[in-house]
Amino acid sequence: HSCIAEAEQAVNDGLIQDVTSVLDAARPVGEKRRLCAIRFAAEVCERLEAVIYCAQQSDDGGTGAKRSCEVNSLSVETAKKKAKTAGGMAPATSSSFQGSEQTDLMLHSHLIQWILFQSSSEDPSTPASHEPEIQLGISALVGFVGQALAEMAADNVCYSSMRKLSTFQKAESIATDNDSYQQFEVALTMDTGSCTDIVPDHKDAVMMVAVKQFAQEQHRAYRYLAYCTRKLFTTQPNRRFAWGLTACGTTVRACLFAHDKVLSSEAMDVSTSDGRRVFVELLTNWTMCESWRLGYDPTIRHDADLKHWEIDVYDSETQLTHSYICEDIRCNTNSTFGRHTRCFVAREKPADPASAADHNFPKVLIKDTWAHPISPGSDVARDEVAYLREIRDELAKDNTLNGTYPRLEAGGMVQIMCSDGVADDTTQLILVDIAEDTRAKVPNRIHRRIVMSPVGEPIHNLKSIDELIVIIGDVMAAHTAIAKRCGLLHRDLSVNNIMFHRDANGGVKGMLVDFDNACRIADMENMKQPDCVGTLPFMSIGNLEISGVKRTVLDDWESLIYILCWLGTFGINQADQDSAKAVRDLPIQKWQTGSAADVATLKRQYMHEISYFVEYILQHILNAQGFEELRKLLFVLRATLFGNKHVSSSAQGCLPLPPSWAIDMGIAQPEVPTPSDTQFLDRNINPAITNSFARRAEIADVLADRLLGVTQKFRNEALE
Repeated sequence: HSCIAEAEQAVNDGLIQDVTSVLDAARPVGEKRRLCAIRFAAEVCERLEAVIYCAQQSDDGGTGAKRSCEVNSLSVETAKKKAKTAGGMAPATSSSFQGSEQTDLMLHSHLIQWILFQSSSEDPSTPASHEPEIQLGISALVGFVGQALAEMAADNVCYSSMRKLSTFQKAESIATDNDSYQQFEVALTMDTGSCTDIVPDHKDAVMMVAVKQFAQEQHRAYRYLAYCTRKLFTTQPNRRFAWGLTACGTTVRACLFAHDKVLSSEAMDVSTSDGRRVFVELLTNWTMCESWRLGYDPTIRHDADLKHWEIDVYDSETQLTHSYICEDIRCNTNSTFGRHTRCFVAREKPADPASAADHNFPKVLIKDTWAHPISPGSDVARDEVAYLREIRDELAKDNTLNGTYPRLEAGGMVQIMCSDGVADDTTQLILVDIAEDTRAKVPNRIHRRIVMSPVGEPIHNLKSIDELIVIIGDVMAAHTAIAKRCGLLHRDLSVNNIMFHRDANGGVKGMLVDFDNACRIADMENMKQPDCVGTLPFMSIGNLEISGVKRTVLDDWESLIYILCWLGTFGINQADQDSAKAVRDLPIQKWQTGSAADVATLKRQYMHEISYFVEYILQHILNAQGFEELRKLLFVLRATLFGNKHVSSSAQGCLPLPPSWAIDMGIAQPEVPTPSDTQFLDRNINPAITNSFARRAEIADVLADRLLGVTQKFRNEALE
């Protein structure tokens, strides 16, 4: 249901309809391909119109009722000639594409039944083709076009490698709010003429098709298409963007899924000759265009013989391209929109092909992501490659920090070979043929690829709480050094961004990863309004509320507290998580499912006073082995950040709370006293600043040093 909700949001917030130029994005770029596509499409249209013409000359099933449909004007003699050709589309010299006469008749029957079906957008009671019949009609038309193109391309030197259009269905369905979805996918594949018993799956599909019975169901078709296109991104590591189709009655629309928007074409009504012509041209273009125009990444290739992926990485520093062999896909994208981050464990491809199967090369992690080049809502540039290069150069000589941050090996923007040469891969490159006014509505993202070492393991592979405490100490030591010496703030501490690796003796070392949301501290100070970034359950209160208080290292330390609260409640590995099932209904779950405002309110409540922290958090920490130390660490970290006795009361807690919450809890909001004790860390801060978060932000470095001291103390004890 969360995936369905995501699909609904994608359509409601990200759909741009009736984009005339979206079909231009499917045209071949190369001149020879493009001219061939134009000529082939015209020929296929003639064949199709001939078949329809002949069908109209016959009675409907012997009932005498004639079907009506708009058909291109063809002379009877031309129609008969074309129909005869179309009836046996496969050439005698191309046995791989030949079908029996009975198969052709069945194909034509389904095709005609769909094309000649008149859908009514105004009267749902009008007799209509059922969705399975529409699906058969689409399959027939795709097959018709595919066979015709195969014949025409067989002896044509301008297009020697022919994609073969085909369709397949999955026996999977979902149902929600009385809307039943039958999954139906179109696959454009290379037909080699060989037989195989392998059943196609999402990884084989070039695009998805959403079928509905009536034209009025267009929104539901969009929603389903967004739902199943997400699976395409998940199963295909070489997917840059995706196409899709909706078919509501006889109305077909093409959709282009970028990373923040869906661009839908104008309607192609296959009951009209113009609609069929445009649809056939589109299918022809998809058959003949370059792979990167279909949404594939030519810099990620699958070697069918060696059964592995090869990945090219361009290094912007040396301006050289390195090739790697993927050994494992560590992380895959699982959403329709967004960064689509993928991580691959790989090794550099050896110069000697005979060594390609040798797995004894050093392992690296390749991160592939579509990132915003600037922070949303600001003009502050973000460049993870540049950040990692600075971190590497600044901290390389500090042996105490080795392995606590990802060392950059190579990285830069992905390079795509286009008709005009090599181009940086961006959203704007994908939409280069789209009208400028439409492109302006789509946020631009840049496609980056980064090679790093060492390869880390996720937290759930840890063996004990002691190991967790050790890696937390390492991670926060790296975080502090990066902030102080490189001037960079991470801003997205989460369970997934804390990794570890083991040494030869089995010891662990923590590693802070993913600097995609990082920002220069100096740039943040100049932001008019701090932006909201991070992972919802672990975001700081100020971040969740998008408050005007400047972001500091304390926001990341606050995120660390929430990470440890989460792990303490739900466990770090499967054994812990099995014992945590009894607390699945705790309010802390709302950190993941509630709105940003609701999560912020809950965190204010839990962190404000120690009594609340004990009641809502500490008493629900698991009682498994080692978790008592985690409980102690959380107690001290919370006290150091929110209840530090060395700061005035106006710099403690999480007040002022939202008035409605304070009333509901029976809490009177007290007058904030003016600091008077000369020992307070915030003694020099303007007394007029009464916001506790703002006061702490002014002494962020001092408090962060004390928080670091806490984690180092617990780390050393865990090692004993």
